[in-house]
Amino acid sequence: MKKKLIVLFVIVIAAAVVFTGCGGAQQIARPEADSETTFEVTGSCTAELVDGKLVVSGETNLMDGTNGIISVLNSDGTRIEQQKVTKEGDNLKAEFTVGEDWPDKVYGFLMFDTSKSDGQPDEVKEAYGKKFQNLTGDDLIWDQNGIIVVFQSEAVEIN
Repeated sequence: MKKKLIVLFVIVIAAAVVFTGCGGAQQIARPEADSETTFEVTGSCTAELVDGKLVVSGETNLMDGTNGIISVLNSDGTRIEQQKVTKEGDNLKAEFTVGEDWPDKVYGFLMFDTSKSDGQPDEVKEAYGKKFQNLTGDDLIWDQNGIIVVFQSEAVEIN
């Protein structure tokens, strides 16, 4: 009788593991706007090699004071370098010294979010929402923390 209970217990545990593991990844819903006023984000990002440095620059119509990150990523999404920035006018530019360990192809990124960019000032959260949920546009993605504004450069070949 004890052996039957142990076997039954193992079967139940195995079934629970199988059935909970087959559900697949849960889709993350886009945060809903909490205001009738939304803001359509536009912008761009470029990257170029200049004297052994990768210069990543960009522009966006987000308000001054918005915190962001300028980064360099490998084609597989691995972050190579990054710098935090605060938008003030058209100052969205960062220079990265190209290392010998850099891959042959990299991309520049300009990103604004509510968690990785050291948070956002109250004025920015008031205008765009605590999760940037009042933003619209083609260059938006989202995760559990909210909306992320992302602009990507063309690929840059590193020699």
